[in-house]
Amino acid sequence: MMILTGFMGSGKTTVGRRLAERLKKEFIDLDHYIVESEGRPIPSIFESEGEAGFREIEKESLKKIIKSTDAVISTGGGIITYEESRSLLKNNGHHTVYYLSAPFDALYDRIKDDENRPMLKGGYDAAKALYESRIAHYEAASHYAVDASLSVEETVEIIEDLEKSTEE
Repeated sequence: MMILTGFMGSGKTTVGRRLAERLKKEFIDLDHYIVESEGRPIPSIFESEGEAGFREIEKESLKKIIKSTDAVISTGGGIITYEESRSLLKNNGHHTVYYLSAPFDALYDRIKDDENRPMLKGGYDAAKALYESRIAHYEAASHYAVDASLSVEETVEIIEDLEKSTEE
């Protein structure tokens, strides 16, 4: 099992889909899983449950998925802010966590107009502060950091090569 983490706009879903396709594995986008299981969009969950409530739902969803499948999983960008979720990511011997890393401005350019991202409501400065507050958590929760400013294909190839080296 491979889990992709990183800040908003790092390509977790795009890279994850392509990686799963190439490896002939199931792909699970954790945010989509949550939307389906909760029956409402993430902004609605944030509105009614707050960020803490959403992070609890996210952790429980990750726990279920990890136990039930060998898939490529893309997580939400904030999953690493919750200590129990970080622990689930890093301390399970059945998967490898890849942190898709890129400079903030490159990521912000990709996501700045996306109104479905509740964590962007504060604008550029708030998003940059959020990014900076999360970097150490991404690094701590992952086994490998991969440059997500590369093309999707290059990023997928790097992850495939790292995955092969861990199997040997």
